[in-house]
Amino acid sequence: MKDTYFKIRRPFTRRQHRYDIGSPVGFWNLYDDNHFLARLYQIGNDEQEAFYGYHLKYAVSSGKCSEAEFYAHVREIVADHIEALRKESPFSRNHGRNRANLKMLRIFRDYLISINTYGYLDPVDITITRYNSEINELKKQLAHKEQLLKEMKVFETDQKIRITKGYLYTLVDIIQQLGELRLPNKDGVRLLRPSTEMVWVKMISRYFQHGDEEISIQTLRSYFPINKLNLGMKYRLVKDKYKLFEIVEKE
Repeated sequence: MKDTYFKIRRPFTRRQHRYDIGSPVGFWNLYDDNHFLARLYQIGNDEQEAFYGYHLKYAVSSGKCSEAEFYAHVREIVADHIEALRKESPFSRNHGRNRANLKMLRIFRDYLISINTYGYLDPVDITITRYNSEINELKKQLAHKEQLLKEMKVFETDQKIRITKGYLYTLVDIIQQLGELRLPNKDGVRLLRPSTEMVWVKMISRYFQHGDEEISIQTLRSYFPINKLNLGMKYRLVKDKYKLFEIVEKE
């Protein structure tokens, strides 16, 4: 097939290279774009760079076109097929395969965009279509996040628990004790297991106030070290004068 940029397989023979395109039999003149992408679907996106490079090298070395011409040719094929797949009915018998191919084409398109050193620009209508699609996807993501925020607001409150002025570190001491409590008859299993010590800091800062004042995270974080086996220089102990309560196991 002399008018194609792509390396094709010879009729009735095995492929000389796994990236060669075409079928062993049949007349497929002017369908090289379909065969190029069909081979890409089979190979997968992990090899898209090597696949593209293989056919680029063939086209340029055989004098069929320049690198820029080959790039534009492939970009146009990909753009045309993306648009064609987007227009397919979602109730088509091939819908599942079309979705998978469309996803693969978009990944391949993004790869082509990343190597565009030729000043190639998509036609305006294709660009607008792509951006509209991306905008619609972003709108879906935004709607999902807004729904999550709405659900989270149920647990939010503007009211806080007021700690009597001068006894902030008494609460810190109690929280520290809570973190060390072990369940009886459970081989030393902790009652509470925060994913990180910063959870305590954020909880106190978010839901408590010291007198009429907000509590800074920076004020508390040195009392709740990330690594209790390596406290570091910034770790601070609660002074004895604030240790007014002791949590003990009930007999």
